[in-house]
Amino acid sequence: MTLDRDGLEQAIVRHCSPTLVGIKPACLFNVPGDFAPSTATGQRTSRLDAIVGRANARLAGTGVHVRVLARRSCGVLVLVYRPQMLARGLSSSRVAVALNDWGYKTTGPGWLEASLTRLGHRLECRQTHDPDGGFPHEVGLFLGYPYDDVMAFIEHEGRDYLCCGCWKVYSHREQAEACFERYKRCTRDCEEMLGHGATLAQLAVTRVAA
Repeated sequence: MTLDRDGLEQAIVRHCSPTLVGIKPACLFNVPGDFAPSTATGQRTSRLDAIVGRANARLAGTGVHVRVLARRSCGVLVLVYRPQMLARGLSSSRVAVALNDWGYKTTGPGWLEASLTRLGHRLECRQTHDPDGGFPHEVGLFLGYPYDDVMAFIEHEGRDYLCCGCWKVYSHREQAEACFERYKRCTRDCEEMLGHGATLAQLAVTRVAA
């Protein structure tokens, strides 16, 4: 994608429409390229950070936030999320217990920010030496995937699933497939609205039919 405001907004709509309209707590996508802050010039932010910052300014008051989550050799992972919705899902009983076991906080001041920082660190460390273990499959819980499917994916090492869409499904296949179709319709509708001149902020206050 072209790294400018329009390019980032198009990527957000293409990959994160379900979060924009409030039917999914978070979405994650990769921006290819090296966007590390410049240590030579003493800069603490990259061009991508600046564009993300401007996107957040345009989304102010909508309940949607954009965050550079992790910098990897294949690019930068950008998270689009609704903090209140995400916090509610992560603090539910079974999810909170699992995250606590994996070293995440689910209570206390600033716990969501701390958990996202830890997840980003885990995603970055996975490329080289990860002192915490293998790939952080708990990312599925942050993206709103069903708890049972995330845990079954880990147990079965990604095999023996019933179907595959936004995630690999191990239970409630029909319900998951209906959800996948809803996400597709949502993305199609949002891309059409963006093409007709809608802004990110307008999309973020749009509500779609089930």
